[in-house]
Amino acid sequence: MRRARGFQDWIVCGSIYAGFLFWHAILYSEIGGVYINSDSFSYYRWSRLPLTDFQFWGAARPPVTLLFYKLFGGYDEPLDVPPSWARIEDVTLLHGQIVFSLAAFSLLAFACARSARTSTGRIFLFAFPLLFSLIPMIVRWNFTALSESLTLSFFAIFVAVWILFLSTRRSYWLAGVAMAALCWGGTRDLNAWMLLMIAGIIMAAVVVSTRLPRVSMMALSVWLISVFALSNASANAGNRWVFSFFNVMGQRILPVPEHIAYFADRGMPISSALLERTGKWGDDDDNAFYHAPDLEQFRIWTADNGKAVYMRFLISRPIWSTITPALEVSSDFFTIARTPLVDPVRYLSPRPSPSHSQVALICFLTGNIVTVCLAFVLWRRGWLHRFPHLAVPLIMVLLSVPHAWLAWHGDAMGIARHSLTAFAQFPLGFVLLWLYVLDHWWARRSVRTATARRRTDQRALEESRGSP
Repeated sequence: MRRARGFQDWIVCGSIYAGFLFWHAILYSEIGGVYINSDSFSYYRWSRLPLTDFQFWGAARPPVTLLFYKLFGGYDEPLDVPPSWARIEDVTLLHGQIVFSLAAFSLLAFACARSARTSTGRIFLFAFPLLFSLIPMIVRWNFTALSESLTLSFFAIFVAVWILFLSTRRSYWLAGVAMAALCWGGTRDLNAWMLLMIAGIIMAAVVVSTRLPRVSMMALSVWLISVFALSNASANAGNRWVFSFFNVMGQRILPVPEHIAYFADRGMPISSALLERTGKWGDDDDNAFYHAPDLEQFRIWTADNGKAVYMRFLISRPIWSTITPALEVSSDFFTIARTPLVDPVRYLSPRPSPSHSQVALICFLTGNIVTVCLAFVLWRRGWLHRFPHLAVPLIMVLLSVPHAWLAWHGDAMGIARHSLTAFAQFPLGFVLLWLYVLDHWWARRSVRTATARRRTDQRALEESRGSP
């Protein structure tokens, strides 16, 4: 009976998946190319380097993204940097991103359904990741020549294989987690910082819990730290952090005298040429930050001390570094989610009204507070020990805040786009966590109902045997 019920569940899931593919076919039937901007140009340009060239692995763009563009970037004509957004007929890249996104979220749907305990939970946990991949915040990036589609797909794969490993304890899924982490960490530099945080959480969990497989978990932590180190070395070799630092300097440091004084006390050379960069971006005025002769000493100081001083600056101002991005990133929540489906240009549109910003901030913070309370309940009841895969969506939600915080402080330009993964992992993890909780509640209720039925039947049988 249980096998028949399980077979029926997968039939229902198959029907849902067929509808999912059909909707994707309709969605992409009118799209024959991808949108590009100046950042897209750099992906195409750097991906044309040979794999034997050291600059490919330590370039201005992360290496895994360049590998994807080398495989699927089919636009061979000379690329001119567009003034804003333009559309090119790169069907190869479009289909590559679409198919990879379909495969990633299909694997996530399978992993969630595979770890469900009830028939109802299996159907809901299978359907939700597929539906989530169709919302504008996710699906629109599949026809944009940037790294967002790729990083969202690798994130879905990473979550999927992590759930499968914790729910099955199979070694090959652990290898899948390691490979997915390597690819996800090599897609965007910020992803590697998230892997470093996950490694810290895993180490803390191994110390606290005696039921987790210590050897495999510690090996995974060491691997995640190694991926972070590789990503950081690649970013330093390609100076990928310099442009973001120049943006932060022009937009957030130079406009505030107190901030200037902090950096000046730590060796940053102050000059009239540097002060003229106030309110400027890293590439303004013909890349003056990079090429102006009067800023040579500033560039030397940046290469030697800029990153370390900036990190100490953020730590020394915890209130400012927390409250300021919270107000702005809350706006980005709706800036990303409300953009039209087929127009990437519109994500640069004016910010939503303050009421939307307040609603987004309340939802984001309230969701995290509720998740913390739920985590305490799950820990007290022992569910996290018996069902360790519940920790995956839990960690997704809890790390969304530091993820958004890092995105805001990492660069002053394009915050809405850079914080996309943070605001994708929050609703995905939050809903998955509650679906898992409901699934376990349904399972416990069905067990209690079956136990009560057996007791009733046994009592009735005893009474029938005792009657004359």
